[in-house]
Amino acid sequence: MLLYNTESSDNVEQFHCVYYTKDSTVKYCVRPGTNVSLSSAMNKCLHGEKLAFSELLAREVSPWEVLQWSSSVEQVDDYARLFYNRLEPVEEQSYLCNCTKEGSFGKSCEYELLFDPSSFSKALQKVFDANDVIKGHQIWGSILFYVALVCDYGLLCLDWRNICDGAQNCMDGHDEENCDLLEFNECEDDEYRCVDGMCISEEYWLDGELDDKIPL
Repeated sequence: MLLYNTESSDNVEQFHCVYYTKDSTVKYCVRPGTNVSLSSAMNKCLHGEKLAFSELLAREVSPWEVLQWSSSVEQVDDYARLFYNRLEPVEEQSYLCNCTKEGSFGKSCEYELLFDPSSFSKALQKVFDANDVIKGHQIWGSILFYVALVCDYGLLCLDWRNICDGAQNCMDGHDEENCDLLEFNECEDDEYRCVDGMCISEEYWLDGELDDKIPL
């Protein structure tokens, strides 16, 4: 597991991202709904061993080995810079977490895979399989991605949350055009937001019934 966007920065809309690649690349991130500050670090490893950069350098642990620890890509990059350039000073608070518990990952090993901890792809497939056995199951398809817009977005799919969000994702800026014609809505705390942006009562989420009048 490689976790991206783990830097401690202020006012971010998404963080701690995992990239899943099959036919295309899908980015799964923590999206709190509003901008949050990540300036306060956890400074401990919940499901693993905490190792200071200085200790790793003394033990000659290579960056390639550290990449197998399911930790933060950005922290591995910082360690790699020190590993290959020993002239730089090592900050005492710099560390990496070796996530030793199966299925755990993250900057502080704070996340765990459900259903199948052996890999992210298997755990994700188990989630989709579970929805298929629900009576009146939800129909999965290309609705997960914004397909009505021709956009040069590399290998990543563009979903509805990237449309008119104030950040240009398409090379030509199509995702930020005609935003005044769109209807925006915010879901209440007791509502669930569907992948198309529509809000439904939380009690209807995964209740085993599919309402044909409501696009999921």
